[in-house]
Amino acid sequence: MIDTHVHLDDEKLLPIADEVVQQFTEQGVKLVINNSCDLQTMTKGIELAEKYSNVYCTVGMHPHTASQMDSNFLDKLTSLASHPKVVAVGEIGLDYYYDLSERNVQRDVFAMQLEYADKLKLPVTLHIRDAYGDALDVLNAQNKFLNQPIVWHCYSGSAEFARQMVKKGHYFAFGGAITFKNANKQSVIDNIPIDRILTETDCPYMTPVPFRGKTNMPQFVRYVVEKLAQMYNVSFNEMERRTEQNCFDVFGKIDRSKYEQ
Repeated sequence: MIDTHVHLDDEKLLPIADEVVQQFTEQGVKLVINNSCDLQTMTKGIELAEKYSNVYCTVGMHPHTASQMDSNFLDKLTSLASHPKVVAVGEIGLDYYYDLSERNVQRDVFAMQLEYADKLKLPVTLHIRDAYGDALDVLNAQNKFLNQPIVWHCYSGSAEFARQMVKKGHYFAFGGAITFKNANKQSVIDNIPIDRILTETDCPYMTPVPFRGKTNMPQFVRYVVEKLAQMYNVSFNEMERRTEQNCFDVFGKIDRSKYEQ
């Protein structure tokens, strides 16, 4: 199993990081990718990746903190991107649910980071919430820079939108929300080929059934794999194998020979 989206730098997990990494390793999670939101989490992600062999990380500015973007951040992002364990630019995008940054600023910062990701030859992890129309507009406007894999983290869009993005070769990551009784994601899954699916937890958030109400942990990705296996009508082992392969296809800086058996 692989968890492509965690926040081990979160205050709930960072103080017990040794325990968290030990637990998910013992419970069959081969690796996790710590996603950045700002300068602090970007730097902390590097520290975690250097400390733990099976932790990788990303660099990027979350839409919530887009107003903090400046030349210093971009210089730092560029510098850190060369680190061997930095595997993507993310999480970047648009969030119109909380609107913690001005929408025009979010769009500008999103577009800018797409350019940087292409220049750095890194895939992109998208955070899009209540903004799929504008996100598509930005992606279309920046089409010449979209030469690396794109992942829709915690995908919550429609089946039709997913179908359109599949045609562009995009990937879709699902976490704990897909296990909720009211998720109703079968029609979405029916429009996404199994070779475009990634598994994640977004821990410590979005805890899956049967642990809702508790702090989410990387090992809970097992319940996401289990649910997706049911939805694709394949075995758990097959779903695990396919999503791991997809991860290596997207995040090319990860040495798959360390994990493939």
